[in-house]
Amino acid sequence: MPEITPERVSTRAVFADALPELAVRHNVLVVDTDTGSIKPTPEMDYLNVGIAENAAIGLAAGAEHCGRRALVCTFAAFSVSRAFEFIKLDIAYPRRRVCIVGTHGGASGGWLGPTHHATEDLALMNALPHMRVVVPADARQAVALLEQCLEYDGPAYLRLGRKASPVFADLPAPELGIPQEVRPGSDIALVATGPEILATALEVAQGLAGAGYSAQVINVHTVDPESAGAAGRAVSEQCRWLVTLEEAWTSGGMGAQVAAAAGARGIPWLPVGVTGFLPPGSHTSLLEASGLTTESVLRQVLSFVTHPK
Repeated sequence: MPEITPERVSTRAVFADALPELAVRHNVLVVDTDTGSIKPTPEMDYLNVGIAENAAIGLAAGAEHCGRRALVCTFAAFSVSRAFEFIKLDIAYPRRRVCIVGTHGGASGGWLGPTHHATEDLALMNALPHMRVVVPADARQAVALLEQCLEYDGPAYLRLGRKASPVFADLPAPELGIPQEVRPGSDIALVATGPEILATALEVAQGLAGAGYSAQVINVHTVDPESAGAAGRAVSEQCRWLVTLEEAWTSGGMGAQVAAAAGARGIPWLPVGVTGFLPPGSHTSLLEASGLTTESVLRQVLSFVTHPK
């Protein structure tokens, strides 16, 4: 089982470090929206179009139409919401080989407030046919999944956090679209996505063990309907309860996709995630407000299995 190390590393930071070499290796045009995340090198094909997400998406789509794979780097809140029509029609519909990287994913925008929180991104991107939706579990997975998105024969959305997040020892290497069982269990399935949330799921599993329950933990790093459906099928046949955890709106997010796949079994489902707009605040306080801390999730799960609705 993976262990949570004392190390904390930002998925956004490792993306910035890894991108120059990967962009050159895969002959990728990098289009930036003045995020401040990218460190361009002379060898890179790099364009900074400023705070103009629609233009960035259109430029990347045009480059791919002419045979050039492209990557767009934006704040997640702006790329997904502001440029959604362009992503839908210029990227997803023609299946352009464009990787859209959204930084400040989830509530990691913190004190910047709801204008910069991206809790709707998973639901919106999941609604688009052909789109891979990717949320790495930690910094190591972020680099591996970035390269896989650049090799993928279609569009992909890669969500990254703003600040340092947990790093896991012995976490298996990720494969795009394939969920990972990181802890076996036979009573309760905890299905999680994202660094902070996977760490919470592993801690909750330990707490449940103390209460006499065996908890399976599944890391879903690719959360689009096709991939999350595989996570639903990965839930152990022995598990009697399903709990999904995500730093995103529960309507249309990862949990809804997993529950739909597991629904034929009639297994009771508890979605844990963001249910509305969040105020400005520290990332930690926003996770607390959303009931996504270890203590809160453990209470919710124990209440759920004791008094299922």
